[in-house]
Amino acid sequence: MDLRGNQITVGELLANPRARQVLQQHFPQAFRLPVLTKSGTMTLATAIKLGAAYVPRKAIQEALEELRAL
Repeated sequence: MDLRGNQITVGELLANPRARQVLQQHFPQAFRLPVLTKSGTMTLATAIKLGAAYVPRKAIQEALEELRAL
């Protein structure tokens, strides 16, 4: 999957069933937050910056690798 230099939006990722599955697998806690549904226009780069305070960098890198492989 082309993440467009992490400029793809969260909404675009969530609209793709395979990408959504990868994100749910790596970040199940995020899917319990109501803010996720309102973050559709947020870029992946911004989501990574915000999530870095709560999620280990290794988990983020593994998810990115899986998304790129789609």
